[in-house]
Amino acid sequence: MQYDFHSIPDRSMYGSSKWNAVPGASVKCVPLSTADMEFPTAPEIVNALQQYTQDAILGYTDPTESFYHAVCSFMKRRHNYEVRPEEIICTPGVVYALGMLIDAMSNPGDGVIVISPVYYPFDLSVLARGRTILYNELLLEGDRYSIDYDRLEELASRADAKVLLFCNPHNPVGRVWGIEELEKVVDICARHNVFIVDDEIHHDLIMPGYKHTVMATLSETARQICAVCTAPSKTFNLAGVQCSNIIIADPVVRAKARAVHMMNLVSHQNTFSYKACEAAYELCDEWLEQLLEVIAGNAKYIDTFMKEHFPEIKVFPLEGTYLLWLDMRSLGMTHKELEHFMQKEAKLYLDEGYIFGPSGRGFERINLACSRTTLEASMQRFSEAMTVLKNRWEMEGRPYHKTLEKGDKIIGFIYDTPEKTGLDLSENMEKPTILVFSRYYSCPICQMMLGQLRGMWSKLQECGFDLKVVLQSERKNIAEACKENPFPFDLICDPDAKLYDRYNVFEADTLPQLSGGSSQLLESIGGVQKLLLPTFLGEKSEGRSQQLPALFIVMPDSTVAYAHYGSHIADLPDFESLKEVI
Repeated sequence: MQYDFHSIPDRSMYGSSKWNAVPGASVKCVPLSTADMEFPTAPEIVNALQQYTQDAILGYTDPTESFYHAVCSFMKRRHNYEVRPEEIICTPGVVYALGMLIDAMSNPGDGVIVISPVYYPFDLSVLARGRTILYNELLLEGDRYSIDYDRLEELASRADAKVLLFCNPHNPVGRVWGIEELEKVVDICARHNVFIVDDEIHHDLIMPGYKHTVMATLSETARQICAVCTAPSKTFNLAGVQCSNIIIADPVVRAKARAVHMMNLVSHQNTFSYKACEAAYELCDEWLEQLLEVIAGNAKYIDTFMKEHFPEIKVFPLEGTYLLWLDMRSLGMTHKELEHFMQKEAKLYLDEGYIFGPSGRGFERINLACSRTTLEASMQRFSEAMTVLKNRWEMEGRPYHKTLEKGDKIIGFIYDTPEKTGLDLSENMEKPTILVFSRYYSCPICQMMLGQLRGMWSKLQECGFDLKVVLQSERKNIAEACKENPFPFDLICDPDAKLYDRYNVFEADTLPQLSGGSSQLLESIGGVQKLLLPTFLGEKSEGRSQQLPALFIVMPDSTVAYAHYGSHIADLPDFESLKEVI
């Protein structure tokens, strides 16, 4: 049977989360973001659900013997993975299971290792459980990512490291980890008693020429120290029915996970989830084989298109998933400019690389699970927008952006204070000047920082330094707020964050980045709930709510003597550190 991978379903009337997130989404402008396919559901699944609806009572439902048989036989048939029914915990999703397993295998304050860049709910799952993220950045050489085993060993050996969140195939970079790579991970974690949460939600989506190995099949040790997180949701686009199968061989770990599951008050799945999963695993092998051909063809199309038209854009080889990773840093845009260009000018909605971690800045993740017609239309829009952009750059010049480093000249620093406008920094520095980029005046963290700087002021003067603080606040607001107790140093008013953008003082891309992965720091600034509440209430802050700090020391000739870009909200050098620099 030939399945339909060519039509473009109109999802605008069905509450698609992916489409709802994109203004103007339509069959002519299909989002290529969230890992959600733009194909009709496999007819075997549709027929099974229709029959089930006619026959079944839609009350509370438990997994059936036929459901367990379908899951176990699929794992054996497709992955040579022997699974027993009693090893399976059914959950509403793999993301839910990440939190469940973090709770089961660690305590608040413990460290959880995350290999980055990675699917962004990994970070949130750790912080939401009151744990601290221990980042292990992937190594990039040419067009291939690899695991930094030395860093992994270092992190795993920490007394507080209890869990590793692992992704295979890796989302977003598309790597399918080989047997030797997996064995090294297992060896390190086994020696240091670190439990592995193995997210294999994409493990059915392997491209021709590559072979996937389920981590638990490596050895009995691997089987006992990992939980394999699987689901039909990516493979058959069934995320909406919410069915994941978490496979845990160790009975003690499984009991802990079940206890957390019960305490989370999740006792039953969606009634349709079991039947949809069963039909997918029992009846849809041929549909899956045809899907893989389509994905491989789409990946080749994008690779060829970029090589022919935009050779400066690097397309990473797709080993697994239907998500292609593109390196667009050579276009010369900041990640925020790139996002604006893609969405506002090219009308191309991909997943911005920065959401997967700071090392993803300048990258894009494109969803290939769509018709070729959709991809061709998207690339046409991209090509036309690039032509317009390059013409504009040629006529007007590129916007000035500079990440300041020691030895650079800081140019074009025109600023306002509550008293004056249009001041030029180069004409207002009689002595070495410390420039601090903070947040906005009404921010409690900013208030605390300003108080600390006020206390440091006399010491800085003794060392022969001036101080200026840049804030995302209106002149009138600062003038009114400081009327009774003015600051002895300049407060620079930059409500539109033009200076921040000019010198690449970026916002944090995610809440985990804002807190530096520290649950303690996150709690000290109000916790996840307090930080998200204004967003959900539709409230607008005075400045950028996720702004990160920066500090520069600039000499009277405008030379940068020291540059520090904060990696989290509290990352500014203290006076003792500055004194060493000074």
